[in-house]
Amino acid sequence: MSSVTKEVFEGLIKEYTGNMYRLALSILQNQYDAEDAVSESVLKAYKNLDRLQDADKFKSWILQITANEARMIYRKRKKHYYADNMEALMPSFEEDYHELWDVVMLLLRPYREVIILFYYERFSIAEIARILQVREGTVKSRLARGRRMLKEFLSRG
Repeated sequence: MSSVTKEVFEGLIKEYTGNMYRLALSILQNQYDAEDAVSESVLKAYKNLDRLQDADKFKSWILQITANEARMIYRKRKKHYYADNMEALMPSFEEDYHELWDVVMLLLRPYREVIILFYYERFSIAEIARILQVREGTVKSRLARGRRMLKEFLSRG
């Protein structure tokens, strides 16, 4: 059994809900789908709490579940959301908001994911690779390309 009790789980979920939402929103680009992904992730995490071996790894574990859930919703619905309606894409976490968010949300999903996990969530390359279930080299190349795209967007603006 995991060392994470029901009470500790609730506290950790409260602490990381913003992180989960931000990641889901970066994948789905729709606040309602992102909220669904977060809700489903919480349920799946609770059901599988006994699989968590190390409570110190809860954040990366819950974000991996969230990324997987958001991708599943994305594939199921096969809808395409475009960045021309920025109002719908505005983050609900106003205290963390700044104008760069608008530009980050214009990136393609793979680049948006790594940029958010690296710069907003402050995960290492290795942790991002684990969360997204890709190789570290893939994370590095997506991060480099994402930075180049951001630079291009910002130089146009």
